Amino acid sequence: MKSNNHDKNLDALNAGIAKTREEIAALTAGLQKLEESKIDALAVDAKPPHEPVNGERHDGGWAGFWQRLDAVETQGENVAKGIADEIRRHPLIGGAAAFGLGFAIAKLLFKRGKKVSAQ
Repeated sequence: MKSNNHDKNLDALNAGIAKTREEIAALTAGLQKLEESKIDALAVDAKPPHEPVNGERHDGGWAGFWQRLDAVETQGENVAKGIADEIRRHPLIGGAAAFGLGFAIAKLLFKRGKKVSAQ
């Protein structure tokens, strides 16, 4: 009797596992199809159809994203150039700032290492 119940439970478990495998396979196929459609959409929208003229903006889809990304990149380059210029004009202050930042990072890492070893 006990063996019969065990066999029934085992058969039910195997059926459940088989059904779960089928569902996972269906989900995987659906995700692959979705990924392929998104890749196709990215290929179409990868670059704006033309460069902006006279302040024209591309706000839709990936074109707007690429435009904003370019603007952020340009702004980052300008900030980096400004910092480099300030360090060239005031090398002692730049060196002191670099030393202070390195010291603060080292202190944080040292405290972190101390806590880990204490546990």
